[in-house]
Amino acid sequence: MIARAFFSTFAVLFFAALLCAQGSSDGHWEGIVKGDNGDVRISLDLARNAQSQWIASMGVPPQISGLVVMDLSVEGKSVKFMALEMMMTKFDLTLDASGSLNGTYTLRTGASFPVEFKRTGEAKVQLMQPLPAVSQDLEGDWEGSLGNGPMRIIFHFKNQPDKTVKATIDTPATNGFGLPLDSVKQTGRSVEVGVKIAGATFKGALSADGAELAGQFLHETQGIPLTLHKK
Repeated sequence: MIARAFFSTFAVLFFAALLCAQGSSDGHWEGIVKGDNGDVRISLDLARNAQSQWIASMGVPPQISGLVVMDLSVEGKSVKFMALEMMMTKFDLTLDASGSLNGTYTLRTGASFPVEFKRTGEAKVQLMQPLPAVSQDLEGDWEGSLGNGPMRIIFHFKNQPDKTVKATIDTPATNGFGLPLDSVKQTGRSVEVGVKIAGATFKGALSADGAELAGQFLHETQGIPLTLHKK
């Protein structure tokens, strides 16, 4: 009798927890969007922090995680946000009765498409960490051309009052503006920055007069020379 009562209670608690999980927006979610070369699998990690505030990050499994989510709004079963590094795409989702997040994503062009996210596990939100301030020589806007296209690249470094730096990259040819640099390392005149969404790194050095930043833009094993000039 005791054993039967124990398992009965356990079953009630288990299914109650399961229903609670299905009715909440937190978790690791995966869905499919249309890319230039076919369908692309994307992920959304959504959870509450210690202050009960909603936080989120996105990814392109399995290679990329921790992409920046902006303008996050979670109200009831509604989840809205902008994927900054995914061309500022806006998502408008609703948690439905089946436990999926259904809705649309809207590109900067205004075109909208349906999307469905399925919960596949617990949330593992990866928020961008603060970056230490850079030298006065590096602070500012830097512009150069990549490849034979050429493709314009613009780095922005702006030191903040709290001794961190806001570091972003613009790629006008792809309508990418204000994309965050996920890492900035400066050792003397040597500079290294990471561009997570591109899976790339730039490694270069400041010239003696502080007017030029020259090096290579590295993606996997390929390196392309890149020289930027201070604007």
